[in-house]
Amino acid sequence: MDNKFERRLKRLERQNRMQMLVILGFLALLIYGSFPQSEDNRTVRCQRLEVVDEHGHPIAVLGVDADGSRGLFINDPNDRLRVAAVQDQSQSAFYVFDTTGTIRIGVAQFAHGGEGIALHGENSKGAAVLYYKDSGSLSFYDTDGKITSRIPDKE
Repeated sequence: MDNKFERRLKRLERQNRMQMLVILGFLALLIYGSFPQSEDNRTVRCQRLEVVDEHGHPIAVLGVDADGSRGLFINDPNDRLRVAAVQDQSQSAFYVFDTTGTIRIGVAQFAHGGEGIALHGENSKGAAVLYYKDSGSLSFYDTDGKITSRIPDKE
């Protein structure tokens, strides 16, 4: 059972890294090739970059959101936020949302010094959380929010 979970977690981590690399590569090419550049052709400056679909709806936004978080925000074809790489006063993080707007995967480094990876169930019911600050833990939560198991096992 542990090997199956570890394989799945490694696969999800690898997929997240690949998605981020593809997104960043795409944005780098888009920025470099599509916008007016400085005289030395090394700098592009703007406050907000939006990639839109044929109807003018944002597909990806690089800039500041309504809450003041800086980041990259990617929407699905129904204008729902699905991926966010954000940085604000409390965190630097990468989130994957489902179609209801619930965070299903989160990877974050928090301002207080801790960091973690969380896999959330539907409607945020149930989770697996790998967390580290001074020491590490892996916790599993049931759909009522109660810890069902924890490594290391401590209260």
